[in-house]
Amino acid sequence: MKRNLKTNTVQYTVALSGLHTPKGTITFSVLKCIIDILSEGSERALRLALEGESVKRGIAPSWLLASADFVLKDIKKGSTVLVFEAPTLGSVAEEQIQQQDLWNVVPSPEETAITVLSKTITDAEKENLDSDTLDRGVLETLMEFKKLLNGTEVKIELTSEKRKEDKFHLDNSSYQQINRIRNETPEPQAVLLTGFLNMIQHSQRRFELTMENGQTVRGKMNENSINVEQMRNLWSKKVTVKGVLYYAPSKKPRFLEAEVITSKHTGDDIFSTMPIPFNVAEPFVLAQKSISAEGIVSEIWGKWPGDENIEELLEELSAKG
Repeated sequence: MKRNLKTNTVQYTVALSGLHTPKGTITFSVLKCIIDILSEGSERALRLALEGESVKRGIAPSWLLASADFVLKDIKKGSTVLVFEAPTLGSVAEEQIQQQDLWNVVPSPEETAITVLSKTITDAEKENLDSDTLDRGVLETLMEFKKLLNGTEVKIELTSEKRKEDKFHLDNSSYQQINRIRNETPEPQAVLLTGFLNMIQHSQRRFELTMENGQTVRGKMNENSINVEQMRNLWSKKVTVKGVLYYAPSKKPRFLEAEVITSKHTGDDIFSTMPIPFNVAEPFVLAQKSISAEGIVSEIWGKWPGDENIEELLEELSAKG
């Protein structure tokens, strides 16, 4: 990707120790692994910060690719030291970071995608399991570090003279901790949820769903399947949402990607409580039925909304049981 000559950059240094190659040298396989961690990790961390999801289907937007398009400037001796530059977000993603976000702290113009990644790794090290910087997608990318270990004491340390707060290290101990958090983070799951629809940010298609028990979950409407303008008459009213629910490492609901939103119908109250993540052993029973949340959602997922109402679908499922 061609870099604008006026793009402001921040220089970073990555010191590698424990490699099996002479100081000041690096194999292509190790270099690729480092690039994957820094570039893809930063891209996912930034997308999570700005869009609520670290991984999305489709082609990545140009601003996201530009934010993680780093330039390698030098390889130095000592240990093995990589010097690279990252563009400031004000240079390549100005429009995205200028959009106000009432839930998350949007990165500032002088920060970089590396800044966001360093916050992610710091939160993982501090076991801040409710952090908005952590999800399975970002943690999966950091697992690339395993390729460097092979029973050795490889260590990565990132620093910056210009932005001293941008720093992190990865070693075997931090890898084990990140891997544990990744394994404890529930997989996203398909859900049907009923509650009050509170539109918060029209321009960003953001909303908040408030359940009967007062529990809330933030979400975003899928731009390909939901017309925001048509949602106006549903604001502050009871609705049923079909979508994908993402969890924080603490197993708390973190983000709801809505694919369909309809007015609440008779029988929808069965979906008025938040489901327990699939990897939690305790079964989730709905309306004293012997159908688990996972089973009922998978049954209904391909059928609703259709001509049948929820009561008809539940009656059909009960007959199957």
